[in-house]
Amino acid sequence: MTSAWQTQKNVRRTMKTDRITIRLPQIDIHQIDLLIRIGEFATRSEVVRHAVKEYIENHTTRILAQADKIKKIQELEAAVEAIEPYMKK
Repeated sequence: MTSAWQTQKNVRRTMKTDRITIRLPQIDIHQIDLLIRIGEFATRSEVVRHAVKEYIENHTTRILAQADKIKKIQELEAAVEAIEPYMKK
């Protein structure tokens, strides 16, 4: 049976890709090249794809956590507003 992760990986492999150009500081390029030399990645593109995917996943998780906190604050504010008329009596 194929796991969800394997399915997602297979889908990503068959997705259409577009070429982009980015500029990076030389130190970052040297570090990317080092990752390639030690066998962590096969190409610079693979490093960048991995980094972008990881960033999006982490950033999305952080945004969802913030949204959840905001929702809880809004619920507390609504509860306080609902009981305020009774507090004045």
